[in-house]
Amino acid sequence: MSTTKSAAQAVVSPAGVWRDHEFRGLALAQFTSECGDQIAAIAISLLVYGRSNSPLLAAASYAVTYVPWILGSILLSPLADRYPRRAVMLVCDAARALIIVVLTLASLVKGIPVGVLIGLVLISSFFSPPFSAARGATIPDIFVSGPRYVRALAIGRILQQLDQVAGFALGGVIVAMVHPSGALAFDAGTFAVSFLLIATHVRSRPPASPGPHPPLRPASMIRQVAPDLAIVWQHPTRRTLLLFSAMVLIFVISPDALAVPYARQHGHGAVAAGALAAAQPFGVAVGAWLFVKYVPVRFQGRWLIPLSAMSAIALALTATVPPIWLVCALWAVSGMGQAVIVATIAAYNVVTDRSQRARANGFAAATIAVTQGLGFVIWGGLAEHAGAAAGVAWAGVTGLLILAVIRYLWPDDIIDDAWAKLAKVQA
Repeated sequence: MSTTKSAAQAVVSPAGVWRDHEFRGLALAQFTSECGDQIAAIAISLLVYGRSNSPLLAAASYAVTYVPWILGSILLSPLADRYPRRAVMLVCDAARALIIVVLTLASLVKGIPVGVLIGLVLISSFFSPPFSAARGATIPDIFVSGPRYVRALAIGRILQQLDQVAGFALGGVIVAMVHPSGALAFDAGTFAVSFLLIATHVRSRPPASPGPHPPLRPASMIRQVAPDLAIVWQHPTRRTLLLFSAMVLIFVISPDALAVPYARQHGHGAVAAGALAAAQPFGVAVGAWLFVKYVPVRFQGRWLIPLSAMSAIALALTATVPPIWLVCALWAVSGMGQAVIVATIAAYNVVTDRSQRARANGFAAATIAVTQGLGFVIWGGLAEHAGAAAGVAWAGVTGLLILAVIRYLWPDDIIDDAWAKLAKVQA
């Protein structure tokens, strides 16, 4: 009996998930390319600032990378349903590597307009949404028959947080050592590594939705947006899970927006700002790990509101302006509460037919990008007038009010049905 139990535990443990050849290649490709993106973000901002001496243009060079997550997720993510997902990822990696190589060469040309550099960054960024949609839709294909899917999502979420920390930490060092152009070349290399990992690890599968489909022309793709969105929006469970995630993210995003202003306004330097910026991603990684390790799948839906409330309360306590180490701890606790995102992503994909999964993920990515941008504007604008501590605290208070309304309107039958399906898949 003990042998059977140990074998079962090995299957569902994080190590058991990581031993899967396909998932390991997919996860390493994600970590490599996303870490390279963080390094490139620093490099291009410094490069543009050095050419233009304009903080606005430097910020714009980073901000343009978010635009494709709104437009590209809706227009391009459906391609990962209509064509083999492995092929979509390979094409996206190859295209991004080539464009970043062109950007690297352009950065070495003196007198080249800053707009050209920003334009190349924008073009490259449009290949990220279909890649992400294809990757997200492939994970259920790998794990749908076993109890490892939620753990795989948790590992992906943890890697996503770690590559932000590692990318920003390494970015400054690499730029200092090899110049921004060298850092861009490094980013191109990460896409080449990602291409090789996917080519050698991920199994080719037929298209999830083989056709017939409209031709790949801008007008046809735009006309297809409404039907694709209807597929997602008209499904009550998907709509509920997506709206819940968006409403949570709109207030938990506040530490990301205000870490640096908070440190500056309270007399702290770059070290404190870095610690504050890393606190919430660290909490997200720890929370995701603990959530999938100790909360059985069938009970995870019941934790959505309590853990979200924990995040909101931790942020609201920032109003007391505690010592900086305690602020870091509070923001880390807020990050731990975001473990609910792992659960909602899992349920969202399980209730979505395989043939629609990529476009559903694309619509979710666009919604979350808009929500996060809105959160930056709201809490940043509030901090402009009342201070960063007040901005974060009001985000927490607003979050509690939002959660109170959600709880009042909470469709228990829909949520219970979603997690019953997820538990059945994991059985």
